[in-house]
Formats: sequence, structure tokens, C-alpha cells
Amino acid sequence: MVDSTLKNYIKNTLKQGYKIDAIRTRLKQSGYSSSEINQAVKQAKGRKIISTKTLLIAAILIIFLIILVIISLKLIVPTPKQISISTTPLVSTVTPGGKLVFVTTLTSPINRKITATLKHRLINKKTNKIITTQTETIPIGTKSSTQTQIIIPENSATGECEVITDLTSENNQKQTRFTFIIQQTSYPTTPLYEQPTTQTLLCPQGCDDYNACTKDECINGICKHTPITPCCGNRICEQGEDIYNCAIDCKKEIETNTETITKAVKKAKTDPETASMLCNSLPSVDDANECFEILAKESGKNQFCESIQDTELESNCLLNFALKGDYSVCDKINDPYYIQSCYSLQRQSEMQSLAIQFS
Repeated sequence: MVDSTLKNYIKNTLKQGYKIDAIRTRLKQSGYSSSEINQAVKQAKGRKIISTKTLLIAAILIIFLIILVIISLKLIVPTPKQISISTTPLVSTVTPGGKLVFVTTLTSPINRKITATLKHRLINKKTNKIITTQTETIPIGTKSSTQTQIIIPENSATGECEVITDLTSENNQKQTRFTFIIQQTSYPTTPLYEQPTTQTLLCPQGCDDYNACTKDECINGICKHTPITPCCGNRICEQGEDIYNCAIDCKKEIETNTETITKAVKKAKTDPETASMLCNSLPSVDDANECFEILAKESGKNQFCESIQDTELESNCLLNFALKGDYSVCDKINDPYYIQSCYSLQRQSEMQSLAIQFS
């Protein structure tokens, strides 16, 4: 057991400022053993008690450090770069019941594998009332484009209108808009009782349907196509025809349009000339147009679009290449609306490239 007198002596001496080593030396000189001195020193010093104030200050410092770490992490981790959106109208005026056609382009500074929701609202600017709405989804990569067609209701009021497109996707909410005009169809002012002249009875576009098995005539301004029978090439094996003088009609297995188009697609990349001949062998111009449209899409060669014998279909086929970034087709388009849209897409792409370059 430690001598209480010895313990009190050590406490008082420490309070007076003496070092523990000096106290030990003096006690040894007075005859105390090292064991007695160590026990007395241990009890004299006792356990240090941390004050409540010290604990509170330590807790505040820890919380402050945690807040600093959180703020630092937010500053270090960059905010995801936003997706840009733009809409380009392909027509500027539409009649009630007609189609409004426009292209929506999404551009991302990084490649993303997510889907965006696009909500289009058509609003009459004078009344500020919604004419109609349409919602669609589009996958986002580095650059994505989609062509949208919206039917204008028959009872729509005429005047200046606006399309507001809202983009909603992961961490992104954007809006873009453009204006267009709804106008009534203009009708001819010629009185009903006036007899049309010879010139108005002509068919200015011609009546050739590119089908050798029809007789093409323009009668009173209307094209008439009368079947010619028998006719080799109409896919019907008729009287007087056989496998020797008309194999295309009379062979046992007549190739369907789908089979011909499938064969043309296989030839398109390696032998474009043969692929074109297969499309032209189809029974009607509409079938041939469909064939060339499929060839262009499947092969990625825009020259097949130029074989389409319908201006609007040809222009739409070429514009699909512009939507994918091939603006060399702009000079090949014949429809004025599609030409304007093609060059608008090209300018928009160049401006976005500059924006990304200097951002």
C-alpha cells in the first residue's frame, strides 16, 4: 500500500513546478525504494480528465472537417455536361388537315446510352391555346436526329403558331421552339360554269407509269392506264405465251417483289448496277421507288435515292443521309423545302461543332 504522506508530498511538489525526475532523485536520497516511488508517482499523477468544453471543441472541429470534405468532392466531381436540342422545320406553312414536318436534333458532348422523351406542343400565338400535342422517345448518342410529322386538326384557326419542344432525360431538361403559319387552302377563282381550255386539260407531269403492259393516255386532264393483254412482263402467263417466248411470266416459280428487293439488297454493295436493274424490273414505278429507297437505306449509298421517280420521295430519301451527317446530298435534292432543311442542318452542325470546340 502506498504511503499517503509520500503521495501527498509528490502532488504538492509537482504543483510547485518541480520535475518528476528531480523528485525521484530526492526521494531515493531520503531512503525510499524505486518500487515505492513508482507506485506513489502513479497514484499522485492519477488519470487525466478531459473537460466537456474540450470535447465540444473537438466535435465542432470534426463536423467542420466533414463539411469541407463534402464541398471539396462536389468541386472535384464535374457536373454532367448538358445535351443541346434544336428543331428545324421542313415546311413554313400548313393547311388545316395537313402535315407539319420538322427535324429534332440532339447533340451531346459525350456518348450516352440513354433515352430522351420529347413532348411537342403546338400553340396558337394569338389565343395562346394548345392546338395539339405529341410525345415521342429518341435514343441519345453523340448526335441523334428524328423527323416528326404532326397532323394539324381540320378545325384549327389560321394564323401564326408555335411549336414548343420539351426535352426530358437523365439530368437534362431543355426546351426549343420555332414558328409556322396555318393558312387556308387557296382555291381557283375560275367560275364553275366556265369551260376549261385545251391547255388546262393537259397532264403537265405526263402519264407514263413506266409499265410496258399498260396503255398510258391523258383524257380531260386525267391520266388513264389501260392494261394491254396479252403482254409479256405483267407476271401473268396468258394465251399464246409460254416459257420459251415469255419466261418472265410463264416460268414455274415467279419471283415476288419482296424476293426481288431482297436479291437487289444483296447485290447493292458489290454490284450497284445489277441491283438497279433488279429494281427497274419490278412491275410498277411505285414498286421500283420502294426498292430504290430500301437499297439506299440498307447499303448506305445515296446514289440509289436519285433513281427514285418521285421528287418528294427522292428528296426525303436524300435528307435521311443529311440527318446522319452526310451533307454532300444537299446539292442533289430537288424539292425546295428539303433543300432549305438540308442546308439548315449543315449550318446547325457547323455551329454546334464550333461551340463544342470552344467550350
